[in-house]
Amino acid sequence: MGIGDFFKKQIDKQLELGKQEREKLSKSDPTQPKAPIQSQRSEEDVIRGYKERRKEKRRNIFIGIVCIFALLYAIGSSTDSDNSTKSPYPEIEEDLTNWIPTGFNSWTEDSNVAWRWLENKEFKCDSDRACTGIMVVAKDGCSRNLYAEVSILDKKSVQIGYTNDTVSSALSMQESKLVFNTYEEGANSFRLSKISCF
Repeated sequence: MGIGDFFKKQIDKQLELGKQEREKLSKSDPTQPKAPIQSQRSEEDVIRGYKERRKEKRRNIFIGIVCIFALLYAIGSSTDSDNSTKSPYPEIEEDLTNWIPTGFNSWTEDSNVAWRWLENKEFKCDSDRACTGIMVVAKDGCSRNLYAEVSILDKKSVQIGYTNDTVSSALSMQESKLVFNTYEEGANSFRLSKISCF
């Protein structure tokens, strides 16, 4: 049975009760003292009262639904905040540079490569030349070639040329020395500009 049928039966029942009450009153003995009639309700009053009760029920149902949704939202919010609770243990980020030997620098363009400038006692320039050198280490090695390039700078740090050096391959964690020579007369300093390991 639908809600509409239910309410229709309720109205019919109210109308029937009202009708029976009226019939009782009309059949009563006029010599008998009548009980004071408080207020007789017409069919319209019954229907109006029913409609008001129905409106109130709808309002109560609506308020109940709103309360249920508010409660569900509050429970969901508290669950989300509980899930986002941070662990009491600090997050440990993997250190990708822990393999780099002391004194070496990570090459920013390749995390497999580390390098350092050679000290003066580690290399020697040929006569009439300016030179410098680097030591390179590759974590995973360089299977075919290890190449490096330096820019040549004058006294005002203006780039006036470049020079390079290469080795055929490098084993994992093997130190490779590369020396850069130049005949540039104005050479005053060097800047490492490229390392390729492949």
